[in-house]
Amino acid sequence: MANTSNNRTQDGFVHYGNNQFEAGLNTEATVKSSTIDFQRVFDVIIVGAGFTGLIAARELSRQNRNVLLVEARDRLGGRTFTTKINNEKYEIGGTWIHWSQPHVWTETTRYGLSISETKGVEADQLSVLTENGTKLKSLSMNKLLPDICDAMNKYSDVDGALGRTVLPLPHDPLASGDIVRQYDQLSMQDRLDQIKDYFVDKEDLYEFMYAYISMNSQGQLNEGGFIDHLRWWALGDFETLRLFDKSSRFKIVQGSTGLAKAIWNDCQNVKLLLSTPIKSVRRTNDNQIRILTENGQELLGRSTIITIPLNTLRQTEFIPALKVEKQRAINEGQCRGGNKFAVKLKEPIGNWTCYAPYPSPITMAFTDDEEGTIIIAFGVDDLLDIKDFDAVEREFKRFLPDIKIDYVVAHDWRNDSFAGGTWGWYRPGQMTSSLLVLQEHEPPIFFASSDSANGWRGFIDGAIESGLTNSRHVEQYLRTQSFSN
Repeated sequence: MANTSNNRTQDGFVHYGNNQFEAGLNTEATVKSSTIDFQRVFDVIIVGAGFTGLIAARELSRQNRNVLLVEARDRLGGRTFTTKINNEKYEIGGTWIHWSQPHVWTETTRYGLSISETKGVEADQLSVLTENGTKLKSLSMNKLLPDICDAMNKYSDVDGALGRTVLPLPHDPLASGDIVRQYDQLSMQDRLDQIKDYFVDKEDLYEFMYAYISMNSQGQLNEGGFIDHLRWWALGDFETLRLFDKSSRFKIVQGSTGLAKAIWNDCQNVKLLLSTPIKSVRRTNDNQIRILTENGQELLGRSTIITIPLNTLRQTEFIPALKVEKQRAINEGQCRGGNKFAVKLKEPIGNWTCYAPYPSPITMAFTDDEEGTIIIAFGVDDLLDIKDFDAVEREFKRFLPDIKIDYVVAHDWRNDSFAGGTWGWYRPGQMTSSLLVLQEHEPPIFFASSDSANGWRGFIDGAIESGLTNSRHVEQYLRTQSFSN
């Protein structure tokens, strides 16, 4: 639908060491903005061109609605985009998909995309840092795996049925009512404390589990809600290896940007404004929408879908104010997450993975390519400055003393003013107190985001789910209204 422009976004960086730091990354996600008539009243103004916004734009445009897609960034894709450095492809942000993730798999099938495998996630070569990062152990993942599966079962089995009574319908997370509300009050640390006796004389297993579950929430365990672990567990069919496969093993060969571009090119009659942050959303007396951009332009619409990430949504002013409960949920936000980054090695190391419990600056890392020259790493909070090449190399040398890094490539999602964090993870109590509130509409304003999806919240699949659901709600609303031109 639009041609690529200069193929470079301001997001992200690559650091080669020796003060060779390059801000911005090349990506096919950069497309041209449209020329629009600012007096035109659009049927729908969609704020945010991540997967939620792109799917909503496609669906509504196919209902012959004229749609304006407004994006604060200079590219498509939101918290995902693909870059290429020296013919190596990197996913900066959301990455992994699976054929059991219904919405994203439908889209990859629709557009003829294919998947490849991240080899390191099931590597037998495992390094674990213990005793506050002072002791390095080399273990066999194959030997440890039965114990890992048993520990995951123990951690998740709060009801004697591996969590099945709490989340019997993973894509309807509140279906069990008071039962899910009960376990929503637990933090991840609370649950780990409940089973501490299980780990007596199992130090290696405890260190692995602590690192793995803190990587999932990308924060201290007392801040992350246990119910979000249980949600992942249920979506993973209540089974460890299935969860590993679904959350971190397969990715799109054409890249997340390949999927985003395919959806964009499938849109009809959609105008796009990039590099256009919004300041306020006003509902007029005749129940229409006036959106004021940061540069002072006013956009007119009969309805709007707001897909801004939860942790930055509070920056937008709504006039009149939103309902008190919704504004409360917005102000609370969710866990900010930590960081995700990639390093390119000078020499291959084969298939390899590592874990280290909090407060290690790197909680989990694994090789991503066949030879083992690319490592994907995750950290908790702001414990590691991923823009500091020497600091990153020092941390990796704690796992691999002889390692030599060629460059570091990443984007700082945690401190990104348009994202406010990585993937979605709720604090204790938030799923039952905030999920339905965040999903609730205040027509002609509709809210959609991966951060408020029912199923794979925080994943590309959840973003697509929310876009599909809310485009349907908007179309139903528009059909009930009579507008004068």
